[in-house]
Amino acid sequence: MSLGVKRGQVVLSEYQETWVDEYNHVKNEILNVVKLDKNAIHHIGSTSIPGLSAKPIIDILIGVEDYMSLPEYFFKELKTIGIYRLRVEKDDEIVLAKFEDESFQKHTHFIHIVNKEQQKYTELLKFRDYLLSHSDARMEYQRLKEKLYTQYADDRPRYTQEKEAFIKLIINNE
Repeated sequence: MSLGVKRGQVVLSEYQETWVDEYNHVKNEILNVVKLDKNAIHHIGSTSIPGLSAKPIIDILIGVEDYMSLPEYFFKELKTIGIYRLRVEKDDEIVLAKFEDESFQKHTHFIHIVNKEQQKYTELLKFRDYLLSHSDARMEYQRLKEKLYTQYADDRPRYTQEKEAFIKLIINNE
C-alpha cells in the first residue's frame, strides 16, 4: 500500500518495513535544512511499531526548547522540502504535514513540534515505547483499531477520539 491518506479518511494498512526507511529519509531531509538536535527527533505513532497496522502516515516528533519562539525562517526552510505548517490550533504543539503532491489532498507525514520538557513529548514517547515492549497491549490496541476502523472509516476525528481512553490508560499506568 502506498503512503498517505486523504483528509478525514481512515485507512488501516498492515505494517510495512519501508515506514522506518521513510521516517529516516524525512528525518535526514529535516536535519539538512534546519538546525535541530538529531536525538530529539523520533518516529512515533503506529507506523513506528513493528507488526501493528496503521494509517499509512508517518508521524514524526520533534522536541525543541520552545516551539513558540521558532523563527519564521525555520518554517520557510521546511517548506523547501515539502513540509507545511497546518492551520491546526493546539495548546501544546505545532503540527506540520508533508503531502503526496501539490494538490495537498493526501497527507503522508505529520510532524509534531513540542517542547522537550513538556508532558506531551514524554507521553508520546512513553506510549510508543510501551507498545514496543508489551505485546499484549500491542495486540489489544490492534483489536481496538480494527473495531474502530469498521465503525468510523470516514470519520478520522471520531476514530482518533475513540482511541484516546486506551492511550491515556497506558500513559497513566506506565
